[in-house]
Amino acid sequence: MRALWLLAVVSCATAPTRLAARVECSAAVTVGVVPMALVELSGLVSSRAHPGVLYAHNDSGDSARFFAMSSTDAQLTASYTLPGASAVDWEDIALGPCGGSGKTCVFLGDVGDNKRVRDGYAVYRVEEPASSTQSGEVQFERFAFEYPGGVKKNAEALVVHPSTGRVYVLTKEETGQPSEVYRFPEPMNAAGTATLVRVGALSVPLPSDQKLTAASVDPTGRRLLLRMYNRLVELELPRGVDDFEQIFAQVPVDRPFADEPQGEAVAFSADGQSYFTSSERPTRAEAILSRFDCRWLTR
Repeated sequence: MRALWLLAVVSCATAPTRLAARVECSAAVTVGVVPMALVELSGLVSSRAHPGVLYAHNDSGDSARFFAMSSTDAQLTASYTLPGASAVDWEDIALGPCGGSGKTCVFLGDVGDNKRVRDGYAVYRVEEPASSTQSGEVQFERFAFEYPGGVKKNAEALVVHPSTGRVYVLTKEETGQPSEVYRFPEPMNAAGTATLVRVGALSVPLPSDQKLTAASVDPTGRRLLLRMYNRLVELELPRGVDDFEQIFAQVPVDRPFADEPQGEAVAFSADGQSYFTSSERPTRAEAILSRFDCRWLTR
């Protein structure tokens, strides 16, 4: 396992703690070539309802839709359209509880704003589709939001806690500046525009890193992957700490990643034993879905 990085954390409540569970992950295993329908793959998450299925979507330029894709060969099995929704700049996708319904929802982050000029941002919530092989229209809720003080922010990472359903937006700052963490106020309300609550700042990216492009939380809510173009790191809650927001204050540990110069997607597997990465399709080249298998050295 690569060396731990002892890094300063800005505006977080507790001092960083080294990972309690020592995890070692494999080099990339090629799953398959990403289909052309996902030419600008930007978001990736594992289904809970359908084993072996990943949900994915494109970056800006596509319509308001997402796809079901096999995690064993990267083939598309279905597409889902959000009628009447807009896709200004969808950047990440997550899975979590549907409010108090007891069901699981797909969350789609229309949060990108490269030039920081948008009038508003939104997260779409869709109940996880009943079928992973039948395409069609899906119903959705739209949760509009703004940042405190009405400032403009660019973001490419969305995190939804797997049990509480709390929704977090992680910003994409200028190179060398740490990303900030914002949370939706509760309860989420599809009426009006919510003002996000600033939680703090991450210890990444570093000045030597490129920008934050994606995030993924594991099924236990205790591990968090943070993706940059040139780096992938993991944060983990220490033993005895149950406040999820303390995860943002932990020391990042480097994880293996594939050579994906335009990589904007990362997702834990449904059981948390592996993770997947992929990329926008490079010019005149194929985008690959890669899998990384992990094992625990100690508990």
